[in-house]
Amino acid sequence: MKPVVIVVATSIFLAACTGGTPTTEPAIDASGDRAAIYAVALRQLVTEDNTFGGAGNPFAELLVQSSLDPGAGLGGQGGETRPLSDEERSAIEAALAPLAAVRWIDDPEEWRTADLMPVVEGSAILGVGSITFDDDGALVPMSMWCGGLCGTWFTYRVAESDGGWVVEGVEGPIAVS
Repeated sequence: MKPVVIVVATSIFLAACTGGTPTTEPAIDASGDRAAIYAVALRQLVTEDNTFGGAGNPFAELLVQSSLDPGAGLGGQGGETRPLSDEERSAIEAALAPLAAVRWIDDPEEWRTADLMPVVEGSAILGVGSITFDDDGALVPMSMWCGGLCGTWFTYRVAESDGGWVVEGVEGPIAVS
């Protein structure tokens, strides 16, 4: 698995500047970091961890859910639902647009046929869940649907590296159809 790094500037608030007690808690859950994490994770999913065995993007169009997917990770787990911010959408589109046409969709159910294929031939429906930050970086739930027998749900471990974010691999269970 080749790591993809998206570099973003991060700001770290130093407690010393305010006279407060220094903390070891990383200040990594800013919206810019979420945007970069979603972008690097979706690019990894499309180019390397798709259900076709990686080696590039097999999709003609990428249908990206415009809100967090509460079923990402392990489908049906629930989670935060909110629209993706403009910053998150811009970062995702910048990461995916060189690979294929990107279309934002609201309800993934409306983009599946009766036989569970995406309504746009050769496309995949992509979703991201709510990011959880910890001392090792972040966990980001993912979903990809490209047909009744073509989909995957799992959670990426993402870490900061050289000023950007890198997908280190999958953490926890994986579901594949």
